[in-house]
Amino acid sequence: MGNNSGQLPGKRSYRYLKVILSLAFGIFLLWLISRDQDFELIFNEVREANYFWIILAAVFAAMSHLLRALRWNVLVNSLGYNANTWQSFNAVMIGYLSNLAVPRLGEITRCVMLGRLTKAPINSLFGTVVAERVFDMFTLMAILALTIAFQYEFLKSFLYRFFVSPLMIMETKGWWYLMVILFMAIILLTAAFLFIKRKLSTSESGGFYYKLKRQVTGLKNGMLTIWTIKRKVLFIFYSILIWMCYLLTVYFCFFAIEATAHLSIQAAVTLLAVGSLGIVAPVPGGIGTYHFLTILTLTELYGIVSEPATSYAYISHAIQTLVIIIIGSAAWFSISFQKKTGNISHV
Repeated sequence: MGNNSGQLPGKRSYRYLKVILSLAFGIFLLWLISRDQDFELIFNEVREANYFWIILAAVFAAMSHLLRALRWNVLVNSLGYNANTWQSFNAVMIGYLSNLAVPRLGEITRCVMLGRLTKAPINSLFGTVVAERVFDMFTLMAILALTIAFQYEFLKSFLYRFFVSPLMIMETKGWWYLMVILFMAIILLTAAFLFIKRKLSTSESGGFYYKLKRQVTGLKNGMLTIWTIKRKVLFIFYSILIWMCYLLTVYFCFFAIEATAHLSIQAAVTLLAVGSLGIVAPVPGGIGTYHFLTILTLTELYGIVSEPATSYAYISHAIQTLVIIIIGSAAWFSISFQKKTGNISHV
């Protein structure tokens, strides 16, 4: 008991340090891409933006979160547990709110929240979230691949300058170091996997590895729902709608600023693919990484002047962040109020 309590402050400090470092990295990127720009011009662009399109983009951003909750319900129901739409939606939004503070914390938070509301096992719920994330990552990779395939002539100089060329100028010694580190990592991970697998197979009832085995089994059952979904067509339908909402959020933001109003839906697809990489980076809310990739794409690919490109990045990121803060906070207060009044339903 004493050991656990002694470790907690250290774990918390390590977690806070990671958050501070990742946030500092994001802020550094913001400074790096904005240091030579005219801030007055950027703020004028933001102040004079067409807020009709900004509000419309915010509506579709909120719709994407609702659709994500509906899609998650398909996986949760496949496990044999019932969660209504608002329970899942509140859990998803609180999870996103947590991600703004600590990257990837939201995946755990939303599982804990829905687990308390529905009595579903948290490890199984987390397995469904992992399955969701893997599916979304493959979808994003597919969008990136299709974007490059259909716009290769347009994109090839951009890709060569910012991705291929930096890899080519890496010294041979650097490649060898990278390969050795990768090889050692594979060996260590394989050894750890085989050791834990052997321990789990010989675990005794009540022991640590027995409890771990139960957690792993629940996690695996949750992840396997991606293959055993009862309503696969509905899951895919929701997934398509989610990405359509993401796309329209990006596209409608174009019309908020005069300098980007001429860009096509094809440009929105490219920006969605690149910007999504910035959002999934281990930085709170994608701060800095999203802006860096968005501004780079707009300036280098589409010839947008750096100040309007920066204004667009700030506006599009702010929309997504404000939607999460407003709806996530409302979800938190809603659940807190239901707990106090004892009106939480588990059905």
